[in-house]
Amino acid sequence: MLLIFEEQKPNKMNQTKKMTINKSLDKEMDVFCLTCQHKTRHKVLSSVDETGSAETEDEDSISWEDIYQIIICQGCRNISFRNQYTDSEMIGFDDEDNFTENIYPKRSETTWKEKDYFNLPKILRRIYRETIDSYNNDNLTLCAAGLRALVEGFCSDIEITYGRSGAKSSDNLKTRIDNLHTLGKITEDNARILHEHRFLGNEAIHELSLPSIEELNLAIELIEHIFDNIYEIPKKARELREKRLRS
Repeated sequence: MLLIFEEQKPNKMNQTKKMTINKSLDKEMDVFCLTCQHKTRHKVLSSVDETGSAETEDEDSISWEDIYQIIICQGCRNISFRNQYTDSEMIGFDDEDNFTENIYPKRSETTWKEKDYFNLPKILRRIYRETIDSYNNDNLTLCAAGLRALVEGFCSDIEITYGRSGAKSSDNLKTRIDNLHTLGKITEDNARILHEHRFLGNEAIHELSLPSIEELNLAIELIEHIFDNIYEIPKKARELREKRLRS
């Protein structure tokens, strides 16, 4: 169904707007898919096109088009939101119309796809989401701080104490990471890497240093690996064992 609404506002700029519903329904386009991790063919499920024009104070005129679309990947069927904007001031040197495009959730070839952790404690899921969001929006210092908070939260969740006396000290996180290995929660190699990540967090927070993308990539991969091994895989193994016992 195609619906058109017109609106004229008698303001200083003499602005006129028109809204059209589903003008681009079923239109197809190539868009980067966050799930497929490459450009795929997307189809428009629903759209609202807003066009308008206005006269400026110096009696010039400007026109624009703002398109809002709900789109679906033809491969994985993942649904996204797309916005395309253009106006008469955005004419390129080749006399072709230029436009800006925004896709939500935000994505690109370097976007880190957030994992679904169903057995992770609620507070760790929240910090994990905020950390990945910081990474994807180039807030690298905040991402490093979030990763350190995840290590702290993970230690707290499995009830690792602050050293032998329980007192908080400057190296309390080091002691807690060592205890993770002693209790068999993580391997010696993972403990060593976590120690390196601990200092990465210290530098990012206290010295305001900017961590590199490569360092953050490794740290996120390690955290996700630990979450898989501690929270997700054992839960799935228990469910499989119970299913076999019932059969």
